Amino acid sequence: MGGQDCDYLYSSRDLSAFELAIQTATSRVQVVEVLHGFNLTEEDFTDSFPDLAKTVQNLPDRTSPAA
Repeated sequence: MGGQDCDYLYSSRDLSAFELAIQTATSRVQVVEVLHGFNLTEEDFTDSFPDLAKTVQNLPDRTSPAA
């Protein structure tokens, strides 16, 4: 995925953790929380990780309530 040159993620471990957190998020709210945890703005995210940003577009706005 893109973002290999992102100034905000300094190591491959950080990058892997970030990508995994985004890929396993179940809502856009969780994605925003991940971005804040990695000190990334939404604009930096979409610019640096366009493929991940596309997958986030398909997520619901909120997490589903537990059944």
